[in-house]
Amino acid sequence: MKWRQVILTATISAVFLTSGLTVANASLTEIRSSQTTSAEKTQKEKVELLAELNKTLGKEPVDARVDRVWHAIPGLYGWSLDIPRSLTESAKDKSGVLHLVWNSVPPKTRLKALPPEPIYRGPATEKSAALMFNVAWGEDDIPSILNTLDKYHVKATFFLDGDWVQKNQQLARRLATDGQAIGSHGTGHPDFRRLSDGALVRQVTATNERILHTIGKKVDLLAPPAGAYDGRIVRLARQHNMYTVLWTVDTIDWNRPPANVIVKRVMTRIEPGSLILMHPTPSTAAALPVMIERLQEEGYQFKTVEAVVREEPVAHPPETLRHKS
Repeated sequence: MKWRQVILTATISAVFLTSGLTVANASLTEIRSSQTTSAEKTQKEKVELLAELNKTLGKEPVDARVDRVWHAIPGLYGWSLDIPRSLTESAKDKSGVLHLVWNSVPPKTRLKALPPEPIYRGPATEKSAALMFNVAWGEDDIPSILNTLDKYHVKATFFLDGDWVQKNQQLARRLATDGQAIGSHGTGHPDFRRLSDGALVRQVTATNERILHTIGKKVDLLAPPAGAYDGRIVRLARQHNMYTVLWTVDTIDWNRPPANVIVKRVMTRIEPGSLILMHPTPSTAAALPVMIERLQEEGYQFKTVEAVVREEPVAHPPETLRHKS
């Protein structure tokens, strides 16, 4: 992931006061008699404040790693405050707003540097969750699911079967135009472990080509049907610049349990960094708004599986501070 240095727009009030670095209101006589000293003092105070903000709000990156249980766990980008640029941008603003310019800090060990391993979860260092749907059927319930995601401003990841894409081209395009992340679910829902090497190659390349031709999106995520995989498909996916994705929390919604059962399964098993597996069923469509609300109440933020493998943090630091008068 390549971040550009950006000047953000969020505003935090009262920080000047809580930092203990208040700016005194000098009288007109004092300003005239010590203009240079006052300016130097103000600049020094700003530098000190920015340094303190970097300690408080800066975030160290998290390295990707291979876990004995969870296999490949992606890392997370961090961020640090660019004090010189923050001072420069703040000087342009005559209203007294302090602008914060942050530099992204990549992990020392990136996911792409790890050996080929499946991904079951994101890092546990941020309170995030990713909703993922494996789609080889259930087109009647997808519009309701999309409406819920839109209502709560949540993006999910849809892993599409190639045959399903061929039969439901308009709906597949809607997933992309709605801004949902897209991955491959193979074609025909086979057990990848039972396929020949040549058939596995066709599963990867032909499905990717069909998705690209239909919705114009190149995918880099592969969710094996039924979670059945072996080392061959994991290595083959990486050779095609793809990651093999499993899940942390399985709703087992394919057997059509009541919506409250789906919600309970998620809420009792959720932990930071979870990938939550679902399918487009009536029960899932009914459970989804309750699940989203419950997770948000517990402080979870949502990200796509794309963001997980790109090691993008779900939260970002503030971009401006306004003096509290």
